Amino acid sequence: MKKILALMVTTALLSGCVPGLPGDLAYERKRDEAKRADAEFAQAVKNINLDTADVGSEPKSYKKLIEDAIRENLKDPDSARFYDFTSPSKEVMVENKKFVYGYSACVFVNAKNSYGGYTGKKLYWAFIRNGRVLRIQDTNSEFGNLIFVGRNINCN
Repeated sequence: MKKILALMVTTALLSGCVPGLPGDLAYERKRDEAKRADAEFAQAVKNINLDTADVGSEPKSYKKLIEDAIRENLKDPDSARFYDFTSPSKEVMVENKKFVYGYSACVFVNAKNSYGGYTGKKLYWAFIRNGRVLRIQDTNSEFGNLIFVGRNINCN
């Protein structure tokens, strides 16, 4: 009986000495690659210089551009009321893993929902480059205050 018990304990102890599975190695490689890419991206974010970046042409009729872009995403576009536009400021966003430089502005929007009631003022952020709105973002949505990881929306 003691021999069987000793054999079971030895077997249990030795089973932990098996080398890692091939899938574990592939996972570790992917994890290391992701860490390296994150570190490179973090360094690139630190090197952003909006003073020297090519931000394109400064938007002239930015209010109309932003209003039209926001209306496209509303349930009742005709009900939209826009308040307190900020002036365009130089900004950067990420698209297809590349930095895109341009201008951003913020605006409060109050519009009707599906039930016909006004939702209250919501803050939207817009990114513009060369007269085109490339992104509209409701800052109240999940992660709505982020342009990308490491860069928050600034509506001041």
